[in-house]
Amino acid sequence: MTPLVRVMKEWAPSIVNISTERVVLVRSHPFWKLYGNLFDDFYNQFGHSGVGTMKLNSLGSGVVVSEDGLIMTNAHVVNMASKIYVVLNSGEHLEASVVGLKPGDDLALIKITPPRPLKPLKVAKDILIGETVVSVGNPLGLENSVSSGIVSGLNRKFYLGGRQDYVLDGLIQTDASINFGSSGGALLNLAGELVGINLAVAQNAQGIGFAVPYTYIQRVLDEYATGELAPPAQGTIQVPVRKAPEEASARERSIILKVPVKNK
Repeated sequence: MTPLVRVMKEWAPSIVNISTERVVLVRSHPFWKLYGNLFDDFYNQFGHSGVGTMKLNSLGSGVVVSEDGLIMTNAHVVNMASKIYVVLNSGEHLEASVVGLKPGDDLALIKITPPRPLKPLKVAKDILIGETVVSVGNPLGLENSVSSGIVSGLNRKFYLGGRQDYVLDGLIQTDASINFGSSGGALLNLAGELVGINLAVAQNAQGIGFAVPYTYIQRVLDEYATGELAPPAQGTIQVPVRKAPEEASARERSIILKVPVKNK
């Protein structure tokens, strides 16, 4: 049995599928597209308002961090969700709620009531450039998809979506595949330890993915244990803006990241 197979055989049940529902306000019918304002104005003459709501669904991944149902994922996976559902490796569907949030690190803790004790992943203590890692998640809803690679770099800092005012720093760079639906999944070492939470891929490159490092993961767990990690008000997550420093390099500003959440 190879080390990769051993890791998956032992720790696959600790990675879960997350699906969310959120209701958004729309001011024109979504199918009108470019003609939305024109058609809405026409229907408004007859008392039919164009303002309404639309339900959006998305997929992501999560990592079991406690026996009693605490799961870590990315904050953007559960962003603004009105309902959150977790699918365990056994196929059981359970509703979850957000219990802790660290939006500056794009990490969130959600909680389920499992039918039996779960198997939590152990957080790693270190990581080395060149180390073999395993990425596990649910890309496109394909449960427990596995890819492997190496740690390509550490302490990477970039700007999400090309915006120069939202900084993501301290990231692990890897060439292990991270695809849509993989956000919130696990980046494991060959000991089965959690070295990172899958986060994003470089939009203008291939084989360049990023994960939130184990140090940030442990910090969030410690803050939750001591009560310092407050849940978002009314289940709403607001990601704070951190201003990019003037000395940020052109390289850092030029790389555009996309967070791989799959919208259905």
